[in-house]
Amino acid sequence: MKNSFLIITTIALISAFVIQGCERASNQMERAETSVIEAERDVEIASSELQAEIRTYKLEAENDFTENERNIEEIKREIETKESDTRDAHIVRVEELERTNRSLKRQIDNYNHTSEDNWNRFKNEFSSAMNTLENSLDDFFSTTTTSLN
Repeated sequence: MKNSFLIITTIALISAFVIQGCERASNQMERAETSVIEAERDVEIASSELQAEIRTYKLEAENDFTENERNIEEIKREIETKESDTRDAHIVRVEELERTNRSLKRQIDNYNHTSEDNWNRFKNEFSSAMNTLENSLDDFFSTTTTSLN
């Protein structure tokens, strides 16, 4: 009888440990599932924020393109008032700036982001090119006149 009691007690203790271990594993699984769900939600939020940033940047760039086109048209009108010996050089230069503006517009229209790092790299390079173009338009007659002499 004493052996039976010892065996039953041993089985009960082993069963209790196994059941407790299963409950811990179950709790760990629930916490892991919750962590995965939270991580997925964080990724979705970050992706949404990045998409919103890209949309905003593209809208701002579109405004810049419109302004550049307006400046180009203004420069073209002013070129027509210049003497013929400088007019040809001005026309070549303004056409080059016009092509650059169209090229940048295509670049941003066709941009598809793959990661935040790629977006930041693209944005930095694009901003630099856009600033160069805008400065060239702003300084058009001073730089073109200087280069003609």
